[in-house]
Amino acid sequence: MSIPLAQHRTKRIGRAVAVASIALLALSGCTANTTSNPAGGDAQGDASSTRTIIDHTGEEIEIPAEIDRVAVDQIPIASTYTAFFEGEAPYLVGMSQAVVDSLEGTVAADIAPELLEVETGYYDNGELNVESLLELDPDVVLYNASNAEHGELFEKAGIPAVGFKTQGDPAVTYTEWLRLLEDVFDEDGKMDEVIEYGAGIIADAREKNAQIPEADRKDVLEITGYKPGTLTVQGEPEFFGTFWLDTANADNAAIGAQQPLSEVSSEQLLQWDPDVILLSGYGHSGLLPEDVLGGLEGVDLSTMTAVQEGEVLSTRLGWWNWFTPNPDAPLVAHWIGAAVYPELADPEALDQLTREYYLEVYGYELSDEQLEHMYAGSYSAEVDR
Repeated sequence: MSIPLAQHRTKRIGRAVAVASIALLALSGCTANTTSNPAGGDAQGDASSTRTIIDHTGEEIEIPAEIDRVAVDQIPIASTYTAFFEGEAPYLVGMSQAVVDSLEGTVAADIAPELLEVETGYYDNGELNVESLLELDPDVVLYNASNAEHGELFEKAGIPAVGFKTQGDPAVTYTEWLRLLEDVFDEDGKMDEVIEYGAGIIADAREKNAQIPEADRKDVLEITGYKPGTLTVQGEPEFFGTFWLDTANADNAAIGAQQPLSEVSSEQLLQWDPDVILLSGYGHSGLLPEDVLGGLEGVDLSTMTAVQEGEVLSTRLGWWNWFTPNPDAPLVAHWIGAAVYPELADPEALDQLTREYYLEVYGYELSDEQLEHMYAGSYSAEVDR
């Protein structure tokens, strides 16, 4: 099941300081420029020199040639960032408190505990405070490319900001994030082997999941949010869950839900009556299978087929939330098929693949307890784990 890297990569200690010419994201088709400071000096070694890259907004962005302080705004990039640095999170000085809270208690805190130690004070009740961010003195901010308002705020404040796309197939998006990080840190091609390794695992998963005949495809409901009386689900328009259901060879039960994330009543949910319910965990619904099986305030799902048969599963696996773009996507591709179709499940093989993957990508050896925690509540009741 696993496709080993050409060589086993060890955990990198320290930082890469080479400042050389870089290859930009493939879709941009452009090259980077290095500019010396007005007073002169070597662009290779002068801390005030800059480089120009193209981010996912399609704009040219001037960033420092040497980056020592990184802040994050509105993108769940912590796992991708840590994979880029092979199990560490150097230079990261700020994220939102909500993200930090979500990472607590996950394997992320074990692999890179420094993720929990970053500054979070540049948000006021969840709203970005640029003045507070300026006090943090970041060299660059990594932000949601779809949020043009924040992009303008960073530009007006004179903060170099690189936009990362947050749409599309998450199994592809994480590779595009890795490529853009190559540009940001001027390390062209660093992620070639990781990306190739993951692509092979995903192809293997798709081939396995394709064994399910068309007539046996299951209807799956993805719950992404909850408040008393109302649930938010993955609707018909394209969103992260769309691609994962395609990978699983399953159908979206939420027929007629017109928004990517649609609020619906329990009456509507009962009409859909899905075969399987997937709960989008950390940072989204916050629900666990036992919450739904035990009864939710204002939402009665007790007569649903999935609830009665115990087919309510969590996606709060691995680092944070496996439905968002993240480097664990190759593992998601294998897990989701096994989650929806118990006949495809092989927990022992997936545990072994997960061990190998974390060692190769993060330089981290998972314990039995960590694996048990990662996959808790993520298999059908029919599967003996």
